[in-house]
Amino acid sequence: MPWIIAACCLLGAGFIAWGSARLRMIWPLLILSLLLAAIALQLRLAAQGRDGFHDLAAVTAQAFTLSPALLGVATGLGLAFAFRHRLRWRSRAGGLTLLALLTATVSAATTFIL
Repeated sequence: MPWIIAACCLLGAGFIAWGSARLRMIWPLLILSLLLAAIALQLRLAAQGRDGFHDLAAVTAQAFTLSPALLGVATGLGLAFAFRHRLRWRSRAGGLTLLALLTATVSAATTFIL
């Protein structure tokens, strides 16, 4: 069952990233990246735990939801780039999108290191 959820996260995030680039609209990707960053930070804090008690379910959730979604965003943007669909990254929304995606990626990576 978790593999179905992972596949849905990968396909959904990839479709949003590809569709955003195809339509040249950064705001759907901005909202997705902000949601991914918020979820990643919450799961990292849950996995870190309190008083030495680590929440292993948060690590599992990170592995089956957030990691596939980040991979889907990268794949969707890669496909869009291959078909010459570009986004405007040099705007405030583009910078915030990149910052949120970087935050989500670093937070997910540090969760697995815990």
